[in-house]
Amino acid sequence: MQNPYHSELERLLLEDAALAFEQTTGMRAVSEGPVSSGPRSLLGGLMHFDLGHGRTFTMPVEVKARIDRFATVARLKEAQEELGEQLLLVTDYLSPEMAESLRDNQLSFLDTAGNVSLNRPEALLYIAGRRNRERKKTALPRRTGSPKQLEVLYALITNPTLVSAPYRAIASVAQVAISTVNVAIDDFLERQLLIVGANGKRQFGDWDRVVEEWVSLYPIKLRPKLACRRYSADRSDWWQSSDISKHGAVFSAEVAAAKLTHHLRPQRVMLYAASTSPKQLILEARLRADPQGEIEIVQAFWPTLSPQPMGVPADVAHPILVYADLLDSRESRNVDLARKIKEDYLGHRPYTPT
Repeated sequence: MQNPYHSELERLLLEDAALAFEQTTGMRAVSEGPVSSGPRSLLGGLMHFDLGHGRTFTMPVEVKARIDRFATVARLKEAQEELGEQLLLVTDYLSPEMAESLRDNQLSFLDTAGNVSLNRPEALLYIAGRRNRERKKTALPRRTGSPKQLEVLYALITNPTLVSAPYRAIASVAQVAISTVNVAIDDFLERQLLIVGANGKRQFGDWDRVVEEWVSLYPIKLRPKLACRRYSADRSDWWQSSDISKHGAVFSAEVAAAKLTHHLRPQRVMLYAASTSPKQLILEARLRADPQGEIEIVQAFWPTLSPQPMGVPADVAHPILVYADLLDSRESRNVDLARKIKEDYLGHRPYTPT
């Protein structure tokens, strides 16, 4: 017979973790458990996720109040293999080091501070570094994945000189309110995405976590809010001879990968522009509106063209956006190239002038 104390503890952990997920991301999670019968009966319950835009799924849960790195990883991997589907570890708190260890072993997790890692067909999501004491505050929690906060982080990533700039300058480039920058920077510092150097200036902290968090949250929090339209073209290779940069547009996803790596023959074309129907570009490329077309024009969420990293053509989006769009396609050939782009263009923390 199950110890009623442990059953109640598990229920509370599930509820607290679900609430923390909602407060952190603005997306919905509902706990259920423990499960009393079936192949999942030995587990702690279920977690139902609703990420919006039709992205819903349920995961079986392993609830542990406290964890040991090696024992937990080994046990979860074994249980996951036996069950034949992904497990979700729900616990009170995971340190950034433990979170990274679980993620490296392809194990999903959620804790009561809002740290989470999901690797699902519906979405990739990774948030780490939130401190456990945050959930005990009575003030409204900061939403790490709010669209505006992602825009602030993108502005810093693509303009590293802004990292140590005054809030007003950051707000001007990101086109958000100063109060939004204030909340965002506080959160980044709290979770050491940004740190303060010996000279008192802000700089990027855990750069790999900066990249992975932005890339995992962009497709489910910011991208769905961007207007887009689809088109067709008379020639599938029209993009090779079209200078879209003179229209303030940039390629992303497959075409961008082809230009950066020379290892892909694009099947679809994605580009970002100030408008989803840029008249001159459409006329020059001879595009025609087509809801089923292979060309997608997405409204850019940044106000001006950002400085291009070394080696990136003027008509290609910043590598972090290319990386995100390739991963979001969930096609193996694109995922492989996404990793190469990350290694070549995002592998090192950018220099931030002091």
